Amino acid sequence: MKEKVSQVATLFSGFVMAGCCLGPFILIPFGLTGFAGGLAIYATKYQTMLITVTLVLLAYSFYLIYGRKCKKRSSIIGLWITTVLVLGMLVYTLMAEGYL
Repeated sequence: MKEKVSQVATLFSGFVMAGCCLGPFILIPFGLTGFAGGLAIYATKYQTMLITVTLVLLAYSFYLIYGRKCKKRSSIIGLWITTVLVLGMLVYTLMAEGYL
């Protein structure tokens, strides 16, 4: 159960991290313009901290799966899906900021 919670927390943290660039792209079509703007301002202000928290949560998820020798196939697949999504959000954020 801890594996699933840490993976969901990692995805949420990754979405907030990418909120400056990815948030408006997703939320504005749903009519959440004010929320998208607030998320963009918040994510830009604390972006370095959010990147760190996201990567720490991802590392914790890897520890729960591989450090404790978790044998559940669904947990391993979920971890790798989470990893791909979070790294995709990280690359998108860094590209939008002009670092890549």
